Amino acid sequence: MSNLWVEIETLVLDGVPMNTVQGRRLAQLTEIALTRLLEQRGTSTRLAASGAEQEKKADSARPANINLPAGANEARWAEELALALYRAMDRTF
Repeated sequence: MSNLWVEIETLVLDGVPMNTVQGRRLAQLTEIALTRLLEQRGTSTRLAASGAEQEKKADSARPANINLPAGANEARWAEELALALYRAMDRTF
């Protein structure tokens, strides 16, 4: 088993009214959901074999669109964000 480190400096949720406490909770729940996805689905062969040389590609990441119903809670946001991040990691590498 190898380790995978993901660090997100800034995440912009345009048009989403969220206070600081909700933002921290969203970050924690997203980390949990992404970890669960990686444990359940694993990583693609490309992602697992890529390594540090791929770090420079991180700047070319494209924005993802997530459509959730009005009033969605942090847990629902976290699940959708984790899925978008998982797909983006697989696509990037």
